[in-house]
Amino acid sequence: MASAPDPAALAAHLEALERALHAPGVRGDAARLADLLDSDFSEIGSSGNCYGRAAALVDIPAERTAVEIVSDDYRIVLLAPTLAQVRYRSWYVIEGVRQREVLRSSLWRLSGGAWRVVFHQGTPAAAGGSDTSA
Repeated sequence: MASAPDPAALAAHLEALERALHAPGVRGDAARLADLLDSDFSEIGSSGNCYGRAAALVDIPAERTAVEIVSDDYRIVLLAPTLAQVRYRSWYVIEGVRQREVLRSSLWRLSGGAWRVVFHQGTPAAAGGSDTSA
């Protein structure tokens, strides 16, 4: 029987995968993006629009903006041996200024020996701050 993953190592790994989804080199490369999106992937974006995997694989690489995404305050919870929730906050950075804070939650599923995001939701943060520990 396989041993349970080291919680700190798993948290670091999932945070790195989530941060990779913010990187222009991954976002602009449909093949790299496809490696991180589960076949059942769906998203409720911070815009309120819903997307499936096919739309994400077309729309994300097609984005041609100078917007940088930064994130912090990661919280990772193993919900089952093959399912984890990653919560954090992010900002779009435009011309060096953080704008539009978004609270984010992703579900990552272990399948075929690799973790892939199966669901993601972004919710605009309320004015005056937010707390992802809730």
